[in-house]
Amino acid sequence: MIDGIADTGDAVGDDSAGRPLKLDDPATVTTITELTASPDAGAVHARLRKEWGDIAPVELEPGARAWLVTEYRTIVAMARGQLPLTTTTGAWSGHERGTASAGSPLLRPLASSDRPTVEQADGSAHARLRAPLDDSLGVIDDAEVVRTTRARCDELIDQFAATGMADLVRDYVAQMPHLTLGAVLGFDAGTAQQVFDAAARPPAERNAASAVHEVSFLLTGQTAARRADGAPTPAGRLSRHAAYESTAEATLGVLSLTATADLGLRAWLAQTLYLSLTDDRFARRLAGGRLGTDEALDEVLWTAPPVSALAPRIAIEDFVLDGKLVQRGDAMLLAAGAVGSDPSIRGESPWDGSGGSAHLAFGVGAHSCPAPHLARLIVRTAAETLHRRLTLKLAVGPEELRWAPDFRFRLLEALPVAFRPEQ
Repeated sequence: MIDGIADTGDAVGDDSAGRPLKLDDPATVTTITELTASPDAGAVHARLRKEWGDIAPVELEPGARAWLVTEYRTIVAMARGQLPLTTTTGAWSGHERGTASAGSPLLRPLASSDRPTVEQADGSAHARLRAPLDDSLGVIDDAEVVRTTRARCDELIDQFAATGMADLVRDYVAQMPHLTLGAVLGFDAGTAQQVFDAAARPPAERNAASAVHEVSFLLTGQTAARRADGAPTPAGRLSRHAAYESTAEATLGVLSLTATADLGLRAWLAQTLYLSLTDDRFARRLAGGRLGTDEALDEVLWTAPPVSALAPRIAIEDFVLDGKLVQRGDAMLLAAGAVGSDPSIRGESPWDGSGGSAHLAFGVGAHSCPAPHLARLIVRTAAETLHRRLTLKLAVGPEELRWAPDFRFRLLEALPVAFRPEQ
C-alpha cells in the first residue's frame, strides 16, 4: 500500500530474511499471457493478490519481467506522479539487457523511441504535446459524432445483415473506429484508412522516418481542409497546432491519438457486445430497460474491463513498496482492469460499485484520456445501432472465444454471431 512506501516489514513477498523482494528473485512467476488469455481476468488478479499482495511479479516474455500493480490507491498514486516513475519507456532496463521488443506484441508498449510522443513524455514536454489533443478534440460537436457514427455503422451492418451470420470483430468492431472517428476528425475515407493502418504498426515502424514522411504527406491535404461552416477540421487543427515544434511532432501526435483510440474503441465495443451475448443477467437487465445504454457501458468498464493496463511506467530510482524492492529501470504495469475485482473498491456482489468512475478505464492524472465523452458517444451509438438492427446470438460456446496477447487492451480475436437475416 502507498502508506507503507518506506516500510519493508513483513509484507507479502518478503523472503525468510525479511529482505524486500526483487523482480528477478522468484524462480517462476505467472506469465502475462495467463492473464490476457483467461476468460476470467478478475480471477487471475485475485490469485495474484493472494500470492503476492498488491504488486505481483509477472513475466512478459522469457527474460523480461514487470511488476503488475492491482491495488486501486497504488495505481492512482502512480498515475498521478506521486512515485518516482516515468512514462519514457526508453528508461526500461530491458533495453540495456538487449531484450527484443519490436517483434513481440507483449513488449511493443515498452519499445523505446527517439521521437517524442505524448504518451512517453513527462512534465512540461507532455503538457506541450497534450495541448493540441485537448484543443482539437474539444471543438468536436457531439451531435455530429452521433450522426456520423450511426451512418457509418449502418453502412457496415448493411454489408452482412442479409447473411444471417457475422464475425462482429472482423465485420464490425475492427472497422468501426477508422470509419467513424476518422470521419469525425475530418479525414476522407481513404486517408482515414491509411492513417489508422500506419498507427497500427509497431512503434519502431510507426516512428520511422519513412512512416512519418508518409503520414505527413497525407496530413498536408488535411491542413487545408475545412468543414461546411468554414472552420478547419479537427484533423487540420491538430496537424498545424502551434504547440508542435515540427511536422514530425504533429504527425506523431496524430498517430498516437489514432493508435490509442483505435484499440480503446474496439476493446470497449467488443467487450460490450461480448457481455450482452454471454451474461444472461446483463442481457436481461439491458433488454428489460432496467439498464440504460450508458449504465450498461459503465457496467462493462467494471465487469468486463476493455482496458487491462494503463501506459507502462518505469522506475527512475529504487523504492520499496508493499514489501517489494522496485529497482531503477523496472517496468510497472498499472492494472486498471484489476480494479473491478479489488476488494477495497468492490463489494461482495459482482454488481456492487458499478456506476462510479473509479474504474480507471480512462486513466487518471496528466495522462488520462483526452476525450472520454467522445469515446462513450461512439461506442454507445455503435452498440445501439447494431442492437436496433439485429437480434444477435453467439454462434459458438463462450469457452471458445479467445483474446489477443495484449496487456493494455482486452481485445477479442473473434466474436461469431447468428441472427435472422434482414430482407
